[in-house]
Amino acid sequence: MRGYLRKIIPFSSVDGPGNRTAIFLQGCNFNCLYCHNPETIDIVSPDNPVDNVQFLEADDLVEKSLEYKDFIRGITISGGECTVQIEFLIEVCKKFKERDVEVYIDTNGHLSLKSFKELSRYVDKFMFDIKAWDVHEHLKLTGVGNDKVIENFKYAMGIGKIFEVRTVIVPKILDNHQTVLEVSRLVASFEDKIRYKLIKFRNKGVVGNMKEINTPSDKYMSKLKTVALNNGIEDVVII
Repeated sequence: MRGYLRKIIPFSSVDGPGNRTAIFLQGCNFNCLYCHNPETIDIVSPDNPVDNVQFLEADDLVEKSLEYKDFIRGITISGGECTVQIEFLIEVCKKFKERDVEVYIDTNGHLSLKSFKELSRYVDKFMFDIKAWDVHEHLKLTGVGNDKVIENFKYAMGIGKIFEVRTVIVPKILDNHQTVLEVSRLVASFEDKIRYKLIKFRNKGVVGNMKEINTPSDKYMSKLKTVALNNGIEDVVII
């Protein structure tokens, strides 16, 4: 089993709990207006080669990632969107679990429920992005709907495998209040205590009209945090 690797960060303190090695696979099934990592979007194929991407076997990726095993708490696999390479991803996760390594997945959740259930067997926790609650708004933002995202998120919540859920707050083009309201209601309906991370949009590194959108104010972010707290979320983080 072989797959496409963009890069490995040996030590990361922002990709899950503790010190972790972060793996970034190539390819994404979203085309977000505010994407800050456009180099990871292209899906590699014989007709679409992508520079600075390694094509390697699952065993080789595992060995590369565990070079600093004694100094990390676990592994986090991200992208792009790592589930684009679902068969390779499952194989890699299996091999990590065989080595008794904690595995987190950073995902947008856009894949079939059948595939997501299979992946969940080999993953300790997921970090989920819910970018917009309204399906039409999500389609405008990412190019696809969010039905699979919500379905998989509910499943992961139901089996206790969500570490945190995140929403990027973008003024003017998104109904941020609705998304925070509905996501926090959904999270609060489950027993697990889940962190809800509200991320300020930054226009550094974005393209097109998104450069004209300003970062939301601290006051606006605090209002959204209050919405989530009032719905019963105990751990709300603004970054």
